[in-house]
Amino acid sequence: MRITNNMLVNNMINHIGRNLVRMDKYQNQLATGKKIQMPSDDPVVAARALKLRTDVSEIEQYKRNIKDAQSWLDITESTLANIGDVLHRTRELAVQGANGTNTPDETKKIAEEVKQLKTQLIHLGNTTYAGRYIFSGFSTDKKLINDMEDSPDFGKFSINSNTINEKIKYEIGIGDDININVPGGELFNGGYNAVGSSSGVIGNNDVLSLVITNGVNDGLNITVDGVPKTVTIPEGAYANINMLAMAVQKAVNDSAPPTSPISVNPVGSRLEFISGNISGAPSIAIDPASSAASNLGVTSTTPVTDKGQTGALVQDVTALLTALNNGDHNAIGRMISAIDGQISNLLRIRADVGARQNRLELTANRMESDSINFTKLMSDNEDVDIAETIMSLKSEENVYRASLSGGARIIQPSLVDFLR
Repeated sequence: MRITNNMLVNNMINHIGRNLVRMDKYQNQLATGKKIQMPSDDPVVAARALKLRTDVSEIEQYKRNIKDAQSWLDITESTLANIGDVLHRTRELAVQGANGTNTPDETKKIAEEVKQLKTQLIHLGNTTYAGRYIFSGFSTDKKLINDMEDSPDFGKFSINSNTINEKIKYEIGIGDDININVPGGELFNGGYNAVGSSSGVIGNNDVLSLVITNGVNDGLNITVDGVPKTVTIPEGAYANINMLAMAVQKAVNDSAPPTSPISVNPVGSRLEFISGNISGAPSIAIDPASSAASNLGVTSTTPVTDKGQTGALVQDVTALLTALNNGDHNAIGRMISAIDGQISNLLRIRADVGARQNRLELTANRMESDSINFTKLMSDNEDVDIAETIMSLKSEENVYRASLSGGARIIQPSLVDFLR
């Protein structure tokens, strides 16, 4: 085959071009620090890079969720600590007021401080975090309790809040979430809903019997969501109507757990049963023939409004305030056990919040480790070895220079050189 000068020149240009492309590849890798510039460079590396980048992005979002959840629980714990201080001070004043040596004027002076503690307690119930009310369940834009001191509804719930269903959850991992809020009813209503949609009422204006005797008035026949239930109220002499209400509430819910827990609250001298069912239809009926009902008073089934109910915690403090203003040392003494019950409920909630804080801390540590591990995997997959790339670039540069030098020798001779 005849080799022409034009063929030599074309081949030389092609080889120089290929050498230049290889050198450009390493220059780009060195400039960007990445092995590939487009998926076609290495589809396997590109696919793995997309997956690892997604994983790292998810971990970063989980870390942000955890930080927000930790902040929410921190403000909740701080608020619960403040409520604990209020309740402990309230108990101290109750013990002080129960002393029979106090005159009515002295108990009224004690009542003035309890009144301020009650106001502080209500305002703590409306604590916010980043503009969201922390005890209001899903209704984070609304106050849990009416805190207008000149309102007749001061201290009453201003919204519906379901203790079981209204739990705000943050996703802190793949298939892993955590509840970060404390529903208002959990704290202010003994663990049951803040309000309900329907109720049954035992009693009229008569004072309830606070002594439950086996076989005499310990039985209560109640129909919940169409299902008849027979409830046995624990025997004993209850210090006040609040203690009786808590015992009846526990007995009703323990006897055959309903779909939604039932709250039992004192209303004056009556017991009011509030359904957790918020469908709007009354779901509680009380049998007038039941022995407990016949001894406690006249029974009826009465719908109630969705708002305006007072939680057990505020009721207990209000009852103490009333006893202090009346100078009733016996009633004041009985309220000490009720305050103790509220403190125990608060400690239970604080323990739960503390456990969730510990879990978040452990999860945050795990996410930090995962972030480091996945970032390293992503770097190993995408990033170039700088030293190796510099060596390859230098090698290709030498090849390119050699090809240019060789080309210069091929192009230099011409026919004129042989005609001299």
